[in-house]
Amino acid sequence: MQSLRCCPARGLILSRAIRGQRSLRMSWPRNSGATGKAGGAAPGGGSSTTTASTIGIGAIQKLREWHASAFSSRFLLFTNVGISLTLSCVGDILEQHLEIYCGEIERFESTRTAHMAISGVTVGVICHYWYKMLDKRMPGRSMRVVAKKIVLDQLICSPIYISAFFVTLGLLERKTKHEVWEEIKEKAWKLYAAEWTVWPVAQFVNFYWIPTHYRIFYDNIISLGYDVLTSKVKHKQSHSHLKKIP
Repeated sequence: MQSLRCCPARGLILSRAIRGQRSLRMSWPRNSGATGKAGGAAPGGGSSTTTASTIGIGAIQKLREWHASAFSSRFLLFTNVGISLTLSCVGDILEQHLEIYCGEIERFESTRTAHMAISGVTVGVICHYWYKMLDKRMPGRSMRVVAKKIVLDQLICSPIYISAFFVTLGLLERKTKHEVWEEIKEKAWKLYAAEWTVWPVAQFVNFYWIPTHYRIFYDNIISLGYDVLTSKVKHKQSHSHLKKIP
């Protein structure tokens, strides 16, 4: 300190040199390090994460918009028919693969699956308007109302859509009225008996908890196994007939 006091010029030079070194340490290394980190992290990590999250949020938003549109009153009929068509098709595909595995049929029949899918359209339309009519005539979710809906569903709707199922397939298979009627008498009671073992409990949940616009969707999820049975009952006679052919 005495030397600096004794030689002001020397002290001034040293102080300027020290300040210059400090300014270099504070400016160049820190800026270059920050730039390096930012340049390395942003393209490789930060921006990709942000892009992925943006895409995810956009996909969720699109899904919500599709859901709101599909289950709106404007498009609900088309949604219900599409669900019924799809799961009727899936039910027949599962049944055919089971029959192939058990040796009941030799190969997959795409025409049969197409016919089952079309029958799903008929059933979907019937059930769509049936549920709307029930909720309009008997609003509410009391035990009394739910019990009435279950009874009416079993006594009125089930026979109607089982008959519509056989009539639709009869038309697609170019059967006569007599052949369709004979098939209904022979096979419809099996499906109707199965209805009484499955649907009263399932429909209690449907009428008590499920909103109207989700009922066809719920029905078809529950009836996926029933669709397998429906396909089996419908095509059982034709399979036995094929076995008799030499």
